[in-house]
Amino acid sequence: MTKKETATENLHIVSIDAGNGMTNAILAKPKGGYKRVNFPSVRATATGDSLGIGKQFEVSYDFVDWGSHRYMYGDDAIAYARSGLERHQGAFRYGDEFHRFLIAVAIGKLGITEGQVDLTIFAPPGMFADAKRTTKKRFAEAGGHVAIKFKRKKAVSWQYSDLTIWPEGIGAAACFALDETGQPANSNALDGETVILDLGMYTLDALQMSEGNFNPESLQHATWENDGIRANILEPILRMLKKQSSDLQLLTTDDVDVVLRQAINGGNYLLRAGQVEVDLQDLFAKYSERYAERIANNIIDGVFNGLRGVRSLVLVGGGAILVDEYLRNWFGEKVLDFDASPTTKNINPVDANCIGGIRLAKMRLKQFA
Repeated sequence: MTKKETATENLHIVSIDAGNGMTNAILAKPKGGYKRVNFPSVRATATGDSLGIGKQFEVSYDFVDWGSHRYMYGDDAIAYARSGLERHQGAFRYGDEFHRFLIAVAIGKLGITEGQVDLTIFAPPGMFADAKRTTKKRFAEAGGHVAIKFKRKKAVSWQYSDLTIWPEGIGAAACFALDETGQPANSNALDGETVILDLGMYTLDALQMSEGNFNPESLQHATWENDGIRANILEPILRMLKKQSSDLQLLTTDDVDVVLRQAINGGNYLLRAGQVEVDLQDLFAKYSERYAERIANNIIDGVFNGLRGVRSLVLVGGGAILVDEYLRNWFGEKVLDFDASPTTKNINPVDANCIGGIRLAKMRLKQFA
């Protein structure tokens, strides 16, 4: 095997959207297709200690050794360290130690144990210029080599061969513009004017494109902070729940989010706390519709003139699933259906940014091959 073939063999193409709410990560499989992991973007200090009374009698959680500290993360941290949670939030988080931690955990959970990682990540478009500059600087200062150790496993390590940062929403556009190999797709989905709305946990982002090209002049109305799923759906539901029972007073938005993810993945909307069991389906429908109305009034009508002159609206991110039905009823065929295009068929809107990031990376690697 030549040096070039060896380098290619050990190159892992990874795209990660480490947001306020969730860290979503996609790995391009060598023979085609993708491997996906996701987990809440939270962590808490852990000891990993045991009482020595046997596994069947002790709480079991995953943890990682990162730097000189040990952490539990994701749903385990939410379940077992509620009062000590650290959250990945704020405009200055990009490239910081916590951000790099989430990325490293995701890469490790994707099964990468060695080699080179071509990494694509994202930042809100309204903060993009500053976030890109800060992230590049912080990654460079941390060095390109990464090591992390998961519970009961050997330490794993890799080297970042390249770091690419895109505005959130560009990845979703790439899903329509490029095929799985990174080649231009024969699709007219992005012809004319396109608006991409990325509905995340904390921010709502908007990107405007003309003939498939990003319009930087739209950045002044590209990111709305504290206007995502948490503020418009999770927090109102939590307020309603706390009025119902004393058993629900200690709930947090994390508990409501667990129910949401459970339902999105095909489960039910049941929340259990103490002796109380509550079906949240009607509450999610109520506040999802209200959020859709807010988006329609403040952004689609207020910023994009009710989509007059706009050919297509693309909805991505976790909130897309919640508001899609309502916006589709109001704006009809202008709301693009991922399953209607051969390049986007079977892509979940939650994964669109990351999958598009993989396709953009493949296109770049082909250009420089």
